[in-house]
Amino acid sequence: MNGKLAGTIACTLLLGAAPAADGVASAATTHTQSGSRTFTVRSQTTATLTLGFPFALKYANAMYSGRVRVLAPSRRAKGRTRPRRSLVKVLSRGPAEGGSVYRVKVRNSNAGTAAPVRVRVTTTTTWSS
Repeated sequence: MNGKLAGTIACTLLLGAAPAADGVASAATTHTQSGSRTFTVRSQTTATLTLGFPFALKYANAMYSGRVRVLAPSRRAKGRTRPRRSLVKVLSRGPAEGGSVYRVKVRNSNAGTAAPVRVRVTTTTTWSS
């Protein structure tokens, strides 16, 4: 009985897997392209940073996204204090200029003697073909 049951299960799995393999082959391929740039924002200033989306408005079914990260300075000059990242605020972010660029507005409220902070903006375009 166990041999017949095992054979039945094996045949069912083989027959059931064949149509699924055909469905996978016809699925759309998803492509992703990213770009990033690091900006420097001095203390006591507000900066508007703009970065274009890769392949912006080229594909009708594309999805666009963006990300902002506040980074510590790469190095400090003598006499400069270490900036506090908690004092750096992202005031606004989102697509602009008809959706072809990602725009970020950042305010650095650190003291004037603090080293400038770095802000990394990353944009991503995802589309299927």
